Amino acid sequence: MVGKGPRAARVYRTKWIVPVLAVALAALSAGLGQMAQARILAKPDQPITFLVEDGLPYGITQESVDAVAEGRGLSYEPFTILIVERELTWDESQHGEFPRGADVMLSVGMDEEDVDLTLTDASRASVAKLAAGDDWQPNYDASSSIRKTFLNNLTQGQGPSAVVGAAMTAASSAFDGGTRSPVFWVSVAALPLLVGLLMMALWARYLARERRRRRVFALARLELARVVLELDLLDAHVSIAGAELDRAAKGGARRVAGDIQQQLQADWSTIREESLELAHEEQVLARELLDPGAAVHERGAPAEPLELPRFASRVAALRRRADALVAASSLRVGHAGGGTVLGQIALSSTLALDDVLQRRHLLTADEGEVLTRQRSELLALVHEAETSFAEVGPDVVARHADLLTRWRRAEHRLATTLARIERRAKREVPRGVTSHIDAGALTERVENRTRVATGGRTETLEELRASLDLAPKTEPPSHPAERILLIAEAIDEAKDGSGAARRPRGGIRVDRLSPDFTPLAAVGLPLVVAVIAGFAASSAMEAGDATYGRTLVGDEPLAGLQVVGDPALLPPYSDPALAEREPPNIETLSLGFVRDAMASNADRSDAALLPERLDIVVALLPMDDYVTVRPHERGENLVQLDYLELLEVYPRITSKVAAVSPDTIDTATGEVRPGHAVVPLWIADDGSYGVGLPLTGTLSSGVDSRLGAYYFNATEPAMWNRPGEDSMIPVGWLVASRMSDLGREMEYNNLRAAGLPASALFWTVALATWTGVQALAMVGWSIAQLLLRNAGSRRARRQLRGLREKLNALALGLDLSRLDAVAVLGRADGHRGEAAEADQQLYETVLLTAWREVQTLEVLPRREQRGPDWVARVERLRATIDALADRDASVSERALNLVRSYG
Repeated sequence: MVGKGPRAARVYRTKWIVPVLAVALAALSAGLGQMAQARILAKPDQPITFLVEDGLPYGITQESVDAVAEGRGLSYEPFTILIVERELTWDESQHGEFPRGADVMLSVGMDEEDVDLTLTDASRASVAKLAAGDDWQPNYDASSSIRKTFLNNLTQGQGPSAVVGAAMTAASSAFDGGTRSPVFWVSVAALPLLVGLLMMALWARYLARERRRRRVFALARLELARVVLELDLLDAHVSIAGAELDRAAKGGARRVAGDIQQQLQADWSTIREESLELAHEEQVLARELLDPGAAVHERGAPAEPLELPRFASRVAALRRRADALVAASSLRVGHAGGGTVLGQIALSSTLALDDVLQRRHLLTADEGEVLTRQRSELLALVHEAETSFAEVGPDVVARHADLLTRWRRAEHRLATTLARIERRAKREVPRGVTSHIDAGALTERVENRTRVATGGRTETLEELRASLDLAPKTEPPSHPAERILLIAEAIDEAKDGSGAARRPRGGIRVDRLSPDFTPLAAVGLPLVVAVIAGFAASSAMEAGDATYGRTLVGDEPLAGLQVVGDPALLPPYSDPALAEREPPNIETLSLGFVRDAMASNADRSDAALLPERLDIVVALLPMDDYVTVRPHERGENLVQLDYLELLEVYPRITSKVAAVSPDTIDTATGEVRPGHAVVPLWIADDGSYGVGLPLTGTLSSGVDSRLGAYYFNATEPAMWNRPGEDSMIPVGWLVASRMSDLGREMEYNNLRAAGLPASALFWTVALATWTGVQALAMVGWSIAQLLLRNAGSRRARRQLRGLREKLNALALGLDLSRLDAVAVLGRADGHRGEAAEADQQLYETVLLTAWREVQTLEVLPRREQRGPDWVARVERLRATIDALADRDASVSERALNLVRSYG
């Protein structure tokens, strides 16, 4: 005995493990989906604690910062930020060693001798958990963003809000709790489900293959059991044949009889040894495929691993060899049934020969007559084997040996004639068509002819021919006949011009490229889709966080406009032509004019309207009363303002606006309220004017914020309407242009850090997409296969009904067919009707076999009337009935022509 079979145990485990794993993965996917929903829809709800030192500039106090942070200073993770004015020490900025238990430090002070507006001074901010690591880059990036956000808000007139905005950027950079990208989380949540679906699809295909293997194994075991059960019967056949040979062989036939008996005995011994060996292999395969605990003979496992296809093919060959031995033993001793055996051998050749004879354009007149005569000679020998050995006499062995000798000669003559025709036909194949024959197509045609000749019981007659010692040096006539038919089909294809478009049915190959797209569909296409999805996700992430290139979607028009200051300060146009075609300058500072100008900007450029409701106050400010103006070094219409001086001026401007429009300014902080903006309109003594940077109540936050980012918009205003210069633009257009820029900056505001490397997002999305496409492709393929199989089964059932009707017609015309074949054509075959009678008898035998097969297929349960095996049986039956119908039509036509020839 040997141990349990690993394959059966593995199949048993797989039967349960895969579904359990798939369900577990589905549950995991559901859990991840809940987590993903929570992460995607989560809002910052953890408070940010502010520690503000005393004596800070810009109105930054503990009270003002807490007032601004109320309901706004929230994070996904709680942390504490310490606000100072001094520079951070080396340990604080580089090692994250903060006092008072702070997590983040921010210095609001500036080096007045070197104001860092172009290059952010990252050393004035630091994040403890990022600075404590070995890599300095994350802390540098976060510190630069925090300090930059503070300066952006400071530049647009905020103090306490600038601190809160910097804290919100710190929350986005270092305390965001991981990514909340919907694409990432949906991919992560879907990945286990897709893997489970893929596993189930593979598992279903695996089980289907196992079922097919078991069906093949069951059929092979049935065939082997039949052979094993018939071993005694085979032994009896061989013994009876030996006794008959001993009794019938006299004189010189004794040696021939001895050789025949020895050959039959050797064949029986070979079958017996083969059956015993296959029986042992059956036990091993049964343990491997069906039952891990199945017993195996003490001979043990074979030296080489067993393969089911090889086992099935060996069993089929053994079954054919056993059938051949029974047939050969009957034929060799001269039993009457021997004619049927030779008839099966002859029929596979005569069917192909009939098709060749119908191709008259390939044959000369002499070749047609020779083939017809040789065909009749072969069929006459079938008739002789059926009738001449009805009574066993003392010379039966000699007569039998003589019959087989004449059979070999007849086959040899027929094969020689066909080979000569084949050589000539090859020369007629047009150029451009491959002239050699596909060996696979030739084998398939020969096997199909054999199935017709044997009623579908066997695919080859080689074993029977070998048992009868009919395996000559030259091949049987059926092979050259089939090759002639393949050549004829190639010639026909070339003549009608279709040979270059498709492969001919018979197997002639046309020289052209025919790439196989299966690898692309099964592996390449999902891989390409996965790569594209990964790039799209990472590109979308980068585009979402990009500073430039975003598509603006703001669609809110300006909500309100108010002018603060003396309207007389705004000078008229210095260009009389402009005054003739434009309304007065002060009238352009109206809500309608600015709205129309903003809409015109959006139509003519990539600008848009505002992303949210906004009321503005335009403050008319005499420039020399507020700031020190210096000429600009590079721009002719630009002036230079001092940044620190401008920061000191902002409280004066907000106070002036608060006196006229108290709703615009928050009295607690001195800053512009959210939803409002103050637009400084600088007016110089020479009549020129320019728009400064708007002071807004919107916090600038995020790693890529543009709100307040460009300090030069505040310190380097462009002045228009200069006397004697061609730079006259109505002030309403300038305000509208500045509002369009503000809308763009507001859309780029509050962009959170990605929180996930682009490469990680790429591989996550790519893997999820590849798995999903593979799973969907396999499911779709399985559904398509099921639909195609069911459609094929339905077509086969319809075809079976048509075959029964066709078979009924052939059966009803059986008497007429016998009359045509025997009474009419039999007189002219040169063998006293023997060939025609044998031909008709073979025809009727196959007809009866086809009838029984139709009945068998029709009574099968509906569950068995599906699948490739069922369709193959119907297709084989169709080929058989078509061959019978062609033969019947040919006999009728030849008989009619013969009758007409007699006038």
